Amino acid sequence: MRGTHGYRPAEPAAPCSLEPDESTTRWRWLALGFVAAAVAHLFLPCNFTWFLCALPHEMGHASVGCLLGHPSAPAIALHGEAWTGIAELRGWLVWLMAAAAATGAYLVRARLPACIALGITALAIPPIAFSPVSSVLISAGGHLGELAFAAYCYHLCWTGGRTDTPQERIACAMAGALIQTTNLRLCFGLLSDAGARAHYASSGSLGMKNDYLVLAEDLCGCQLQSVALLMLFASVLALPIGLFTGWRSSRTG
Repeated sequence: MRGTHGYRPAEPAAPCSLEPDESTTRWRWLALGFVAAAVAHLFLPCNFTWFLCALPHEMGHASVGCLLGHPSAPAIALHGEAWTGIAELRGWLVWLMAAAAATGAYLVRARLPACIALGITALAIPPIAFSPVSSVLISAGGHLGELAFAAYCYHLCWTGGRTDTPQERIACAMAGALIQTTNLRLCFGLLSDAGARAHYASSGSLGMKNDYLVLAEDLCGCQLQSVALLMLFASVLALPIGLFTGWRSSRTG
C-alpha cells in the first residue's frame, strides 16, 4: 500500500523592493532642481530671476519694518523696478507687535521651541525698535528675506510641500537655487571685482542707493566688501538651514 504524503505549496517569496531609500530620493530631487536652475538661465527670460528675488526681497524689507514699528508696504513694477515704502517709527505699532508675539507664545505654549522663540521675540522687539539697530535690520531685511525664502524652498523640497510630487520638489529646489546663487554671485562679485562694485553703485531701483551701500556707508561706517563678506556667509547658510528644518519636520511629522 502506497502511503500518502501531504503536499504544501511553497509560500511565495517576499517581494523585493526596488524603490530607492526615501532619503536618497530626496537628494535626487534636490540635485535635479540644481540642474534645472543651471539650465534655466539659458531659456527663461532675463527678468525671471529678478522677479523671483524681488518678491521676497521687498517683502523682507516690509516685514522687518512692520515688526520694528515702521508701517511698510512693498511695490514691484513690471519694467524691473522695486521699492518698499517705510514710514517713520510708530510707538503703538512696536508695542502691538510685541504683544502679538507674546500672545503667540502663550497660544503655542505646548510647543516649547516655538514658545521660547516667540517669547524672546516679544522681549526683543521694543529695545531693538527704539535703537539704531532697527535701521540696520530693515536695510538688511531685503536680502535676508531672499535667503529665508530660498531656505523655505529647500525645506519644501525635502518635505514634499503640499502635493508631495517630484514636480513640486524639483520646482522648489530650482527656485531656492536660483535665489541663493544670485546672492552668492552678488556678494562674491562685490568682494572681488571693482567693476561689479561700480555697477552695483549705479544700478539702484528708481535712482536709490542699493541696500549693501546703505549698510556700509550710511549705517555701519565700513567698506562695502565687509558687508558683502558677512552676507556671503549668510547666503551659504540658506541650503543647510532649509534642509535641516525640512529634515526635522519630516522626522517629527
